[in-house]
Amino acid sequence: MDFVVSKVAMSICALLVASVLSGVFGNDLLFRGVDELDSILTDLSITLERSAWSNSEGTTVWEIPYISNGDTVFISIQASILRASSGERSAIAVPGCEAHTWTWNGTSLNSTSVRSLDESSFQIESSSGHALEIEAKEIRYENGNVMFVFVSVSD
Repeated sequence: MDFVVSKVAMSICALLVASVLSGVFGNDLLFRGVDELDSILTDLSITLERSAWSNSEGTTVWEIPYISNGDTVFISIQASILRASSGERSAIAVPGCEAHTWTWNGTSLNSTSVRSLDESSFQIESSSGHALEIEAKEIRYENGNVMFVFVSVSD
């Protein structure tokens, strides 16, 4: 009796393993290009948000990774919209903070000047193997100090 029970249990385990593996490899869930791009943008968004909400000035360098099959990822940022693409795939994300691509000149800012600077600023573009510099600065904004996050291509 024990022999039959052990064979049935092994057969059930083998079927479970086969169904899991066919789901992973059959639907290409192990190497998912679009999900990888989403994951990369999520990581970038989290880095931007941590810089904005840290309440301290500082600079972080974020390296743009390759996707798992070695393809290059292209990142662009404009008007706080993050875009990632690789081959024919692309993804878009909006972080929970504003990411500015212009250079602050040291003056006090207000909502009109920030909107104007955001609209006239250039799109940041870079790719895998390069890095983005994320700088958090406390800036005089309207009637108080506000943490701003600036993104530029690292040298």
